[in-house]
Amino acid sequence: MENLEAALKSEVEKVGSLFHAETDYQSGKVIVKKNRTLEISMYSNCFTCTLDHDISFEDFSATGTAFNKAEIMLLPEEYPAFTYALSNHSIPFPPHFRQWLNVNPHLISICLETTESPEHFANRLSTALNVLEV
Repeated sequence: MENLEAALKSEVEKVGSLFHAETDYQSGKVIVKKNRTLEISMYSNCFTCTLDHDISFEDFSATGTAFNKAEIMLLPEEYPAFTYALSNHSIPFPPHFRQWLNVNPHLISICLETTESPEHFANRLSTALNVLEV
């Protein structure tokens, strides 16, 4: 049990470092506290909003895997670069993962679920997010 707790603590530190973000542990779930400011143009108006990313993992096992989940909000023009970075990352997605989109004309929500090492999930996702910050 102590080894599992030590492994979880190490994984939480790695994930926080990869995202350059704080993490919070609540009821067996690790939540990454990261947000992003977007400028959304609609007609002749421009709206600036800061959105929290929904990134978490839970059910960390002795094998080092966990159930990882993320919902990332993107502008439509960011979607191609983001998904390219995800799919061409040096760490491939595990064989069984889920990805789906919620799309409206001005914002795309990409949702991801995997069961793998939280560090692998965070590495892939943080790389894709970094592409947007350039």
